[in-house]
Amino acid sequence: MSAQATAVLGAPLRAGHGSHEGLTAYSERVFGHLPRSDQRRWAATYLRGLLYTPGRKTVRRMAQALALPDSAPQALQQFITASPWEWTTAQAELARSAVELMPDAVWTAKSVLLRKRGNHSVGLRPRLLPETGRRVNCQVGIGLFLSDGRRSLPVAWRLLLDDTWCADPERRRRARIPHEVAPRPAWALVLEMLDQFAAVGVAEAAPLVLGHDYAHGAARLAAHLARRGRDFVVEVPSHQPLSPVPLRGARPSMATVAISDAAALAEARCPRTPAAHPGHSYMYSTTVRIPSSRPSAPTAHQAHRLVAEVSSARKRPSRFWVTSLRDAQPATVRALAHRTAVTDAAVRDIQNELGLLDFEGRSFPGWHHHMTLASAAYLYRHLEPGPAPQRWPGLT
Repeated sequence: MSAQATAVLGAPLRAGHGSHEGLTAYSERVFGHLPRSDQRRWAATYLRGLLYTPGRKTVRRMAQALALPDSAPQALQQFITASPWEWTTAQAELARSAVELMPDAVWTAKSVLLRKRGNHSVGLRPRLLPETGRRVNCQVGIGLFLSDGRRSLPVAWRLLLDDTWCADPERRRRARIPHEVAPRPAWALVLEMLDQFAAVGVAEAAPLVLGHDYAHGAARLAAHLARRGRDFVVEVPSHQPLSPVPLRGARPSMATVAISDAAALAEARCPRTPAAHPGHSYMYSTTVRIPSSRPSAPTAHQAHRLVAEVSSARKRPSRFWVTSLRDAQPATVRALAHRTAVTDAAVRDIQNELGLLDFEGRSFPGWHHHMTLASAAYLYRHLEPGPAPQRWPGLT
């Protein structure tokens, strides 16, 4: 991180320094585009409240923790839920700051269940909690992160909506859902956020690394990413349909090519190389294509690489990835894929420490305001320079 960037962003947050100039300078960088001085002031106040309030980060508790006047909770609530400020500009600044801090970051994404009380929070619907098997009312937030392997920093969010919200005019009006917002799958929202940052020139060449959350959309993701010229690593299930590429590289007819799955191809065709991480595992790799429902599409014939991690104890492939990085070593692909675990840990940290779950409001803009500010608070806590991040072996 350059000396100039360090000066602009200010000193890192430390306990007991709730009013130092670093946070003010940082807030001005991220939220300085807000047109009114009171909006910029409340943005800095909300950031400070997220960083310094113990426990739940409600506007009332934040106002108490910061010893603000009695009118402050209402003003903070107004700033978050009703003030018509635009959040994508702030997200672009977060992404630029994250890239300055982590020049070799990749993009990762995470679907997050946000439990809510009541029935009126925007996007709320009953869903199954994987860890307990219980059905609870929750929102689903799709977060886009930049990760260098040691840390993952959130820079943008989308709210997963369905027709129960988008097709109900009264619900849309009450939640202030913009007319252009329509139901879209999680993988499509990830692409939308990537396009948002590519349009402003932020990390437009960084690969996208996705975990098993997005395995069901791997084929469509790969096709869309290939059209965008975006490299990727996507975890796929063992039964993911794949077509082997002939050893001589001939282009087969998609009407006659054999279609197998990831597990079978790994067992039959992949040369074994020792993994570059502990656990006595091996990595397998071979060239494949992802079968397309549109054989005439240009991306239907595009070759990718299947990488499989095999545990020596289980003697069978345990994890599988499809990647556009055909020249990268299998251990490199596995190291990139591990960044999704770093993102999982970051989500838990933001939930526990910075109020990701604590938005009190029903509006679509309010949800995005809160999620953007929580992301800004998390980035601020990681601004202190550390050891230089590792570069991607084989990708430079």
